Amino acid sequence: MRWLFFIILGFVTLLPLQSAATVVRIGIDNNPPLTFMNQQGEAQGLFPDLFRQIGKAKHWSIEYVPCQWQQCLESLSSGEIDILPAIAYTEKRATKFHFAKEVVVSSWGQIYQRSDGNLSSVLDLAGKKVAVLKKDVYLVGNQGLLQVADKFNVKIHYLRVSSYQEAFSHLKNGDVDATMVGHIYGIKNRQKFDLVPTPIMIKPIQVRPAFSPATSQQFIADFDQLLHDWKLSSGSVYYELLDKWLGEKSAATLPNWLKGLIYSLTGALVLLFFVTFWTRKQVKIKTQVLLERQQQYQAFFEESQSIMLLVDPSTAGIVDANPAACQFYQYSRDQLKNMKMWQINQLGETEVRKRLVAAKEQTQQQFERTHVLADGQKIPVEVYRSPILAKDQILLYSIIHDISKRKEAEQALEERNLFLQSVIDGVSDPLMVIGLDYQILQLNQSARSQWRNNPSTDGEFTCYHHSHAFLVPCSGKEHPCPLQEVVSTKQPVTMIHRHNSSQGERIVELVASPLFDPDGKLYAVIEVARDITERLEIEAMLNENEKRLHHLAHHDALTDLPNRLLFEDRLKQALSKARRSRKQVALFFLDLDHLKEVNDSFGHNYGDLLLIDIAQRLRKCVREGDTVARMGGDEFLVLLEDIESIERIETMAKRICAALTHDLIKGNLTQKISASIGISIFPEDAENGQELIKNADLAMYRVKNSGKANYQFYSAPQGRFLFD
Repeated sequence: MRWLFFIILGFVTLLPLQSAATVVRIGIDNNPPLTFMNQQGEAQGLFPDLFRQIGKAKHWSIEYVPCQWQQCLESLSSGEIDILPAIAYTEKRATKFHFAKEVVVSSWGQIYQRSDGNLSSVLDLAGKKVAVLKKDVYLVGNQGLLQVADKFNVKIHYLRVSSYQEAFSHLKNGDVDATMVGHIYGIKNRQKFDLVPTPIMIKPIQVRPAFSPATSQQFIADFDQLLHDWKLSSGSVYYELLDKWLGEKSAATLPNWLKGLIYSLTGALVLLFFVTFWTRKQVKIKTQVLLERQQQYQAFFEESQSIMLLVDPSTAGIVDANPAACQFYQYSRDQLKNMKMWQINQLGETEVRKRLVAAKEQTQQQFERTHVLADGQKIPVEVYRSPILAKDQILLYSIIHDISKRKEAEQALEERNLFLQSVIDGVSDPLMVIGLDYQILQLNQSARSQWRNNPSTDGEFTCYHHSHAFLVPCSGKEHPCPLQEVVSTKQPVTMIHRHNSSQGERIVELVASPLFDPDGKLYAVIEVARDITERLEIEAMLNENEKRLHHLAHHDALTDLPNRLLFEDRLKQALSKARRSRKQVALFFLDLDHLKEVNDSFGHNYGDLLLIDIAQRLRKCVREGDTVARMGGDEFLVLLEDIESIERIETMAKRICAALTHDLIKGNLTQKISASIGISIFPEDAENGQELIKNADLAMYRVKNSGKANYQFYSAPQGRFLFD
């Protein structure tokens, strides 16, 4: 068994080294919140965070490469970067790059206006001045704003800008009547500019990573498989990142238009709404144009991947259904055309008839329902419905989306939010938002309770008066001012304050973080206070416990002698020292004689007491710098350092033999106790610690076989110094 350690060690050294992680170069352009570089030069956004998680799972070593958009495209073509993460899929681009099959997010162009605007359709943009991004795919691409406006003969005055931020700034300042930006950018930034979205949406697109032409298909397949698996779990890191980067913080209730933004709209849906608005305005004066638009309706109706139904509101009958609807409801087209809406709608016949009649007089409607499939499965859906005129008859045009996965995600998100809210409600740390003039702008309930403990007598509502009842800002070693430090560095800071209270001195940790306005200007500080007095006391206690555990890990529980782990460490250090000082090291391997007889005659408890007594006797025999250890059972080791002669070793061996040889008496029972000792010497008998222990063990067995109660050297010492 002693050779097992060496066999395992040799096997491990022959194992091949783990192959190096695959290096992946990812281009990062300035497109927040999807991709951007922060002030510290770190890649941030939805896609960098997503690829960090994928890198961990696939063992990729990711290198982020900052680049401007056109430069990113050129670098992807040439292979200087491997992946451009956030790029809109187009058929033209698909001829140049390899695109992932899995869509990360969907996007579209969103028209925004000021809060006093009244734009409701693309027709309302006629004669208006609109800020647009130069060469934006939502502007110049197929079904882009230029093409849509031309199709409806709408003349728009365009102000072409270099960034979405510039476009929002022009709209806020009144330079333009409206602006078009990507809806993701709008979600994250509209509140900063006090702008509101219109119902006008342009060119839905899919955003997914593009890979360089040199990338292997297996590489792309790995990405698609992992993202696909994450999408199947509502609690996966994919949905956490969507919530982190694309979740909009707003009032308690959300406007109706926002509900539509959480899933992808197809090009047919957008064109459908445009045509709907157009037909309602032009039906009386342009009959021929109306017929052309109805033909366009039919074409998109047949080809669209969205579920579409035409319903007669007077009879509740389904007039027509597109192929996507047939596939979804699991009925043939003829079967659907012979059905009534209450057969697939859970509301029931009376309520369905009532609502369909009312829908004739309404414009575009959006609502959620539960529809029943042919196999009886009940699916939550979201319906976009609008009345249209077809052959002098008002029909209801419905576009339906399966939102079962979204509902599952919303349910999981709601449960997660409820859990997080319960956690937040239990937080007792005071939190304050402090202006640069030290005035408290906002504080939580814990901080408000603290305020009641320091009532103001002069109407002050400053941080220093609130926390310390001071009349001037904090200063000095005991009360450094976090606000002054944040103003100076523009970075988060952590400071320690000492407070005198009815409970004595309390130590408080203050964490202050900067709060910037949309222009990047510091205007306030978020400060969280935490009483860490007990924590520091616990840390001190844990340090003591850690020392105790360290002692237990390196010492025998019964005798409190060093165990084999600690002994081998000391042996290693002793041999290194001996090589430098040219002195000998002696190792004694002791095995008690007759311990089995003691256990059999007196009991194991008495045997344990004997081992404790032997340990104490051994300690008294050796010098302070020598080491006594228990190997286990009845085996002990003694390490003697700085030995200059064999006589010194023999003297110690005789002393130990004498100290351990005695009679153990209990009642009428007497048992003789002694020890057999094997001795090996470094460097004469061995060159390393393991050999030294093994050779001393062999010498001890020779003593056992020759009568016990004695000592013996591994090799005849000849009474000489080794380092002569």
